[in-house]
Amino acid sequence: MQDTTLSDQQLVDTFLPQILENEAKGLLQDLLAQPTLAMQFLFFPEEAIRKAIKHIVGIFDECYRAGHLKVAMSHENGCLYGYALLFVHPDPNIPRYCHKIFVFPDYRGHGIGSQILNALIEDPRDTALLCGYDLIEFYENAGLEQKGAFMAPGKQQGFALTQGMYADLVVMGTRGASVAAGVFMLNDDDVKAVLAYA
Repeated sequence: MQDTTLSDQQLVDTFLPQILENEAKGLLQDLLAQPTLAMQFLFFPEEAIRKAIKHIVGIFDECYRAGHLKVAMSHENGCLYGYALLFVHPDPNIPRYCHKIFVFPDYRGHGIGSQILNALIEDPRDTALLCGYDLIEFYENAGLEQKGAFMAPGKQQGFALTQGMYADLVVMGTRGASVAAGVFMLNDDDVKAVLAYA
């Protein structure tokens, strides 16, 4: 039976490079899909992509080393099935933010994602996540409550380049969670640093 609890430090450290690289690749794909950024990524050479991924991994790793990023995993016998990334704000009154629940393709369809989600919901700490309106019913059935529309920080706060990535999302959370979850987003300086590799 696989373990779906927050794992011990040694095991997390074993899988952390794989997890962070997978997340960096996903975040880079999200940036590529933004109409305002797509043309800038159009002629990104393979070496630039590797450097961009390494840069994003560095951002995640910095958050992890500072204690702001936690990892929940589903694994068995040294095999990683899936994971969740949780951003934890220093203020304990701000709920943990579940950035992503990810199950590797070979292990999908076996309820692993639901097991990870249930472990997060059953934890006594408040947890929130973002989802599209089409997934509200799924998360409500899992035990989360709708907390309201997500309002991404704007241009004035340094997040103009990633606005489209966070449009039309809703905050879902455990009973005590609020809309004020500490959401992880790349700011404009981060995006410009990634674009500089081209």
